[in-house]
Amino acid sequence: MAETKRQRQSRFTPRAQTAAAPSPRRYPLSFLFLGIGAVLTLAVASWLGLLANGKDVSLEIKEVKLSNTGEVQLTGARYRGLTPAGRPYQITAAKANEAPDGSGRVDMDQPTAIVTLSNGGLVNLESNAGIFNKQTDIVIMTGEVVVTQPARNLRLDTEALEANLRAGEMHSDVPVEVQDIDRRINADSMKVYDNGARIIFGGAAKMVIKNSNAIAPAPAPSPVPDADKELLKTKTKT
Repeated sequence: MAETKRQRQSRFTPRAQTAAAPSPRRYPLSFLFLGIGAVLTLAVASWLGLLANGKDVSLEIKEVKLSNTGEVQLTGARYRGLTPAGRPYQITAAKANEAPDGSGRVDMDQPTAIVTLSNGGLVNLESNAGIFNKQTDIVIMTGEVVVTQPARNLRLDTEALEANLRAGEMHSDVPVEVQDIDRRINADSMKVYDNGARIIFGGAAKMVIKNSNAIAPAPAPSPVPDADKELLKTKTKT
C-alpha cells in the first residue's frame, strides 16, 4: 500500500513541476524596433565622430532607417559642435546617408550650415546636395549653392563649392558671383584662405559698381555770380 502511494506521488510530481516552470516572456514588437533604433543611433553617432568629445557636440535625429543597400539613413539630422579653431557650427540635412564601406562618406540632401567666425559673425551655407567626409573634414556642396554673411550683407552664388573645415579654406572651380549692397563681382573661379581673410578670384573677373555713392565724384566748382565777375574785372584793370 505504501509502495503504491509512492508510485502515485512520483507519477504526479513531474506534472506539478511542469506547471510551476515559468513560461518564456513575450515582448511587444515596439520594444524590438526601439532597440534597433537605439543601436542605429549609436552607430550613426560613431561615424559622425560625435563620441570622441561628447561634451562639445550634440546630435538630434528625427528618424533613423537602414536602407536596402546597407546605408544608414537619417531624417532631420541636426548636429552641433566646434571647428578645430574652437568656433561653434551647426549642420542640418533633410536626409543623410552613410556609405557602408567605412570610407566616412556621408551624402546629404538639402544641407544647411551655420559657422561662427572669429569676430562673432555668422556665415550661412545651403545647397541642394552635399557630401561630407568625416575623415578629412571636407564638405562638397552642389546645386544652387548660396553662402551669406549677414553682418556684411555679403552673398555668394555658385553651383559647386568645396570647403575644408580643418584648414579654414574654400574654393570653387566653376563661375561664382559675389555681391553686397554696393558692388558685384563675377569670376570664373574663387579661392578663400585663412577663414575668409584672403580671397582670390580667377579667370575673367569683373566688378560692377551698383551704388553710385560707392565712389563719390569730385565736387564741381561753384558758379561765380555776375556781380562778382564785374568786380574781378575792375580789380584786374586797376
